[in-house]
Amino acid sequence: MFKWQIGEELTYKVSWGIIRLGTLRLSILDTVHFDGVKTYQTQLKIDSNPWLFFVNMHSTFNSYLLENLYPRLLICEEEIDNDEYKSRYEFDYKKGEIIVHYEGIENPDKIIDKIFPLNKKLQDGMSIIYYARANCHLEKSEQLDVFHAAQEGTLNINLTGQTDSVKVSFIDGNVPAYYINGEAHFKAIAGFGGEFEGWFSLDEQRVPLSSRMEVFIGSVYLELEEYKNWNPDY
Repeated sequence: MFKWQIGEELTYKVSWGIIRLGTLRLSILDTVHFDGVKTYQTQLKIDSNPWLFFVNMHSTFNSYLLENLYPRLLICEEEIDNDEYKSRYEFDYKKGEIIVHYEGIENPDKIIDKIFPLNKKLQDGMSIIYYARANCHLEKSEQLDVFHAAQEGTLNINLTGQTDSVKVSFIDGNVPAYYINGEAHFKAIAGFGGEFEGWFSLDEQRVPLSSRMEVFIGSVYLELEEYKNWNPDY
């Protein structure tokens, strides 16, 4: 069974060939309740390398996930028609609606409200990370329906159930890991879309150790370089 570890903080080096593009930090911050239902507050922070002129990204995504690994609420900042908005996506399963609220960052009076039907199980750009973590030890292939940036898409994921080995910077040599791959048919966080593969630790936290994925500038490699509240048995 997948173990939610409050206080877990995983820091990744993001590379494009030999160039370090930036840093990605994935955290499980706390638990909160919506209508009496327990959710896990997760956070993703992306910061590009300040020395690079061709990429400038500083984004924070706060996703509240149910124990069944589906989203309840996502709060983030994003660009819509060249304007920056603070965005809120509420997945209301009782009403069968996704309630979307955009508020302008530079102009708080600029507000957009939308409602979309929620008549099937939908992942968001954050919850698919934890879905992969929880299921990477299984052997099955799935097509997941995804809702991101007010649009639906699909993600094909191959949970191979196989163990591979992968190199990480904090260990001298390779370590065993669950291996997955697949293809995203939508554009998500940092332009993620297209083919991907990932390696996860064998313990109950199933920590993502490294991954390769397609983003807006091409294929990038993520490698875990720091961690808190995880005790790998290496």
